[in-house]
Amino acid sequence: MRLAMIGPYPIDGDVNKISGGVQAVIVNMIKGLSRFKDLDIHIVTASFFIDKEVDFASGGINVHAVPLDRRFGNVMLYSNTRKRLCKKINDIRPDLVHTHMFGYYTLAALDSGHDKVIISTHGISNGNLGLSYGIVEKIRRYMQDYIYIQCVKKAENIITNSLFARKALARFGKKRMYELNNPISDTFFGIDNNSEENGRILFVGNVCEAKGIMTILQALNIIKKRFENIKLVIAGNTADQDFYYRAARFIKENGLGRFVDFLGHLDDNGLKEEYKRASVFVFPSQQDVAPLAVLQAMAAGKAIVASRVGGIPYIIDNGINGFLIEKKDYHALAEKIELFIKNGDLRMTLGLNAQKKICDDYRIDAVTDRLYKIYQDIWRG
Repeated sequence: MRLAMIGPYPIDGDVNKISGGVQAVIVNMIKGLSRFKDLDIHIVTASFFIDKEVDFASGGINVHAVPLDRRFGNVMLYSNTRKRLCKKINDIRPDLVHTHMFGYYTLAALDSGHDKVIISTHGISNGNLGLSYGIVEKIRRYMQDYIYIQCVKKAENIITNSLFARKALARFGKKRMYELNNPISDTFFGIDNNSEENGRILFVGNVCEAKGIMTILQALNIIKKRFENIKLVIAGNTADQDFYYRAARFIKENGLGRFVDFLGHLDDNGLKEEYKRASVFVFPSQQDVAPLAVLQAMAAGKAIVASRVGGIPYIIDNGINGFLIEKKDYHALAEKIELFIKNGDLRMTLGLNAQKKICDDYRIDAVTDRLYKIYQDIWRG
């Protein structure tokens, strides 16, 4: 079976340089699928960092990269990028197309006219969360939602990674939906938590308003008075520069400088070290379906505080393998962090429960065994 996997992927083939949760999911899927010798795998991706098409082989996998529209991409619905992606798909002549996200990747796959296309959702359109944006950002997000709706309308075979996503898509009358967990790298299972540093708080994800960074900073401002050696570590790309400046001002105005470290993007090995050192993992996002960072923290056996939004309550069982709080409730976040810092036994118990919940069903081999069966089902009609 010739498979075309469409979505974000490292354009140099270096799978240690992963940017974002969707790219990490695709990299992990490819690792697992490469075990199946009857699969001829081709990856098709787009990037801002190239001016012409690039084709190469990496670890037995064929990678095809095309330039991503740099100017007016959203306004033009990424029409040039979609044409390039569509041409690559038709050149490969796959038996099956697996595309990711309801965005320009999926719209290109659907435009190709291929009769066997399956889509991994990853996210659900959320009406922009009620956040305030400038006119340019509002236009950009409106066009993203437009593409999302077009993809949903045309989609026939859909992979969901959460019951929350499945319920959200059911209102569109979609019937051919397959359930598949996000695969978690073995790197994050079996981390030695004897190296944790009490009072070290970790967040992993994009630095932007929607991920709840400001909620974490507000909670830190409360508990800094009670814990001298507390430290907040933020690992992830800065996705919103304006928000970063606002966060930096809040840190300066409230004297939080010595309590906060921005580490930027880390590869899996760097993340492993941070999970190892952290005593508490926080993820007060305003909307997420099946955030990879939460699953990584569970695999690492960490004590977790996350927001009760989207698909997170389907992952975290409140009081059993982590704590759930309402979004933007920094008082509740501060309270739960303080509870974990003071009670090492509680951290260990909930962390072990989290690890047990995902130990078997989220490993790469288990997930890709299921994915391979889904491919067979669609391929054979």
